Amino acid sequence: MRLLALPVDLHPADASTPAADDRRANFLAGARPALDRAYRLAGLLLADGHEAEDAVQDAFVIAWQAFDTLREADRFGAWFDRILVNGCRDRFIPIDGGSELAGLDPFTSFIERDALLAGLGVLTADERIVVVLRFWADLPLEGIAERLRLPIGTVKSRLHRALGRLRANLSQDREEAAR
Repeated sequence: MRLLALPVDLHPADASTPAADDRRANFLAGARPALDRAYRLAGLLLADGHEAEDAVQDAFVIAWQAFDTLREADRFGAWFDRILVNGCRDRFIPIDGGSELAGLDPFTSFIERDALLAGLGVLTADERIVVVLRFWADLPLEGIAERLRLPIGTVKSRLHRALGRLRANLSQDREEAAR
């Protein structure tokens, strides 16, 4: 896995004021701990390491530009997850088993080895986001609703529908394997 880094130049060189330095320090205090987790989250959502790197980089740039809109510094994680997930939604690519690049990409290899994760390919982008946030990020339904700015009922219905589709897909795979 390549090591991700935050953008080095988070403010223009001529903006070296105490306020700008404080802004940069506060942003980095929230961003540094989120970096690796964000990469793994994007990788599971997108099933592609290069796309995940690009999505995380883009999300950090957007977060930096909008950092002044964050009212509570301790909410950085939820706020950044929302930016990242929305950015990933625009990048979704179909997960197809048997890719010739599977040996080169850590997420494709990981997903192909795990039957449940491989089943994510049958889900819509919105369903995949909810499943990954619930079972990989281990967020409660309320946390998912907050990050996605959705009513809790919508999160529940997407999760229910996604789990039903995953069960049906696993059952079909088992039946085909038994033949």
